[in-house]
Amino acid sequence: KLANLMLAAGCLSEVRNRLIIQATDRELLLLFAENVVRYDPPYYYSPWDKHRETGPTREKAVRVIAFVWRSKETRRWLVSVVGIDQDWIVKRAAVQELARGWKDDPSTLGILEERARSDGNFAVRQAAVQELAREWKENPELLTLLKDRAQCDENYSVRRAAMQELARGAWKDDDGTLPWLKDKARFVLEDSQVRSAVLQELVRGWKDDADTLSLVMDLACSNEDQDVVSTAVRELARGWKLDSRTLQCLKGRAKFDESHVVQTVALQELARGWKEDAETLPLLKNLARSDQRSHVKSAAVQELARGWKDDAQTLPMLKDLAQFDQDYDVRVTALKELVRGWKDNPETLLLLKDRARSDRHYEVQMTALKELARGWKDDAETLPWLKDRARFDEKSLVRSTALVELARGWKQDAETQVLLKDRVRSDEHEVVRRAAMQELARGWRDDPETLTLLKNLARTDENHDVRRAAVNELGRGWKDDPDVVAILKEIK
Repeated sequence: KLANLMLAAGCLSEVRNRLIIQATDRELLLLFAENVVRYDPPYYYSPWDKHRETGPTREKAVRVIAFVWRSKETRRWLVSVVGIDQDWIVKRAAVQELARGWKDDPSTLGILEERARSDGNFAVRQAAVQELAREWKENPELLTLLKDRAQCDENYSVRRAAMQELARGAWKDDDGTLPWLKDKARFVLEDSQVRSAVLQELVRGWKDDADTLSLVMDLACSNEDQDVVSTAVRELARGWKLDSRTLQCLKGRAKFDESHVVQTVALQELARGWKEDAETLPLLKNLARSDQRSHVKSAAVQELARGWKDDAQTLPMLKDLAQFDQDYDVRVTALKELVRGWKDNPETLLLLKDRARSDRHYEVQMTALKELARGWKDDAETLPWLKDRARFDEKSLVRSTALVELARGWKQDAETQVLLKDRVRSDEHEVVRRAAMQELARGWRDDPETLTLLKNLARTDENHDVRRAAVNELGRGWKDDPDVVAILKEIK
């Protein structure tokens, strides 16, 4: 991540007289402006991973330039980036640094207002809105801009950010802000995420207003969008627990709501806020046994296991659900909660082994395998059992899971590497070959045979996903090997 250049810039910032190393100073600045802000890692990553892989370095580079080389020239560079740069990551960082470092420049405000209204990237517009609200909160004209962005921007993230700044900033006490926010919360054509954010801001800032409770109550008990209703239910439960209507609303939603999202939120709030109510435990047990939706059943199972561990029926019910429930998600949840709450119960280990061996769904088997490998590593049967599953389980995803757990938990065992190599060469399914190959590449990089295996897979494996994964690993771990460069050119 170019940490060496980041360190160099930090050292430069501590030099008292930079004139005596002016050439070095200039050279480092050019490196930052031309290379570091365009950082791209020397390995393949998916397009959707761009921000995670490059963003932190690029953003930090812009901040470093603004701090270490603070000057008129740097400001001109930031203005240029804000105006014409095609990289939204760098552009957003430049907007932030302009606002924070050159607030007193008369042209900065106009530049940010233009970005807030018309930039082609929503993340840049959002950053501009936030910086304007925080750095120029005394400017009376910004109220109009924030309301315009909150109403008219095409992206919900920008609208939500503008509304949040209105609710939290210098405009909170403006006579028109509260009625305007209430209207937005009620406006059914507004994006549900924006309405949810407005509701949260109303409760956060105007809980004691006479209309806030009635608005939240109306939405919590309405038939509107599930995200809005869920937010209203959650805010109602946490903000007005002592109001008698709150409990009745939550019970109704938990029993009968058509949306599994709303029903799940309601039962969670009941379990955590009204544990002592006589109806809560029977309701959760009924939902865990009989509801037709896996999300609701799983949430009820989780709340029972964590809130009523000492109830005589909880453990037997979890064991039964882990083995016999028709929904595999519920079986997975029950298994996880058994391990979490009853790890020392000898029947938990037996049940995990049974589910790993004989459950009809691979997700349950994989969950049981992972829990066994991580929670019972020292059990004498765990290692041989994982080896057996890695070789002979009929489901490819179960075999690959067993291999991954072996590689990460038993790297020092003499048979682990041998087994991985065997699966790379001879397993019939590409998922298993790919998993075994990746673990070898990351755990046994110094073994010469690992590189040979990867080269062969990149060239000759019958499955394109395996070949691509091998190429990725070669590029990450052996980019300086001349044969690897040749292979990459050959494949290209």
